[in-house]
Amino acid sequence: MKGSFQSRCQIVFVIPTWNRKEKLRHCLDSVKSYIQIPCRILVIDNASTDGTYEWVKNEYPDVILIRNTENEGFSRAANKGLDYLDRRDINFDYVVFLNDDAEFRDDSMHRLIYYMEKNLHISAALPSVFSGPHRLQTGAGGYRLSLKTAFYYFFGLSIFFPWLFKGFFIHQPYYRKKRIILELDWISGVCLVLRQQTAKKLRFPENFFMYAEDAALCREIIKFGKIIYFPLAQVYHLKEKNTSSAISSLWLDSLFQYYGTQNKGQDTASLRILKIIFISGFLIRIFGYILIGLFSRKNYRNKKKELLSFTQHVWESMER
Repeated sequence: MKGSFQSRCQIVFVIPTWNRKEKLRHCLDSVKSYIQIPCRILVIDNASTDGTYEWVKNEYPDVILIRNTENEGFSRAANKGLDYLDRRDINFDYVVFLNDDAEFRDDSMHRLIYYMEKNLHISAALPSVFSGPHRLQTGAGGYRLSLKTAFYYFFGLSIFFPWLFKGFFIHQPYYRKKRIILELDWISGVCLVLRQQTAKKLRFPENFFMYAEDAALCREIIKFGKIIYFPLAQVYHLKEKNTSSAISSLWLDSLFQYYGTQNKGQDTASLRILKIIFISGFLIRIFGYILIGLFSRKNYRNKKKELLSFTQHVWESMER
């Protein structure tokens, strides 16, 4: 039965990219190696300067290429991919928005597609997201951003008691271990699987350059059907470690922007409280790493430095 579904389905992978040729190589090779369902791959090059466009054109002639004249960010690039599918009237059942630094290491995505085929009320899904061989990524998905969900996450309630408290970020290890398929309010765009009927009606909000555009899109997706986290499949998101502080802090600015668009009409006091919750959460984690360092040989220097940078960034945003 699964064999017939694999031959019947059509998938399109939409992959925006910018100056990450080697990462993109692993991404494309993994799709070709592990996705046995008939698929097309659409790469949108955001004016890369490392020769990405020419390299993909030569090495992967079957990949559809779109070349932007400037770096337009994830949202606009992904939307150009959807517009291309509409203009060319390309047939597909699912579109998978995939980060260029993500890759598959097995064929478990077939389980996710098969599950969606059997549950037509589901509009979008995300597999487990690993950031390393045995490490699950924070920020794979969660519940609507609010003072309550932020508090639950940053004060550890949704981490230590995930069955009781719904945090803005879910605690992947719990749901992965328990193999719980979870209905969420939003999922990450690292490997977002969207049903064709919904993809035809929606576009990413283009006021987000990168980060939070997935949460904003999911706010519209949920009007058409359920959004799920599917722990029985997995993708590996191998992000760059040498990201500049400006880019690494951009997720904070995007989240606060998203919170503002989500809560139109509310005064700035609510946003200020949200930022205080974020700062408190970062400081709690720094203190936790210091305590761990006292009783072990690990000092988590880079992690503490990153959290301190986040704390400073949010604090400065409150003073503007």
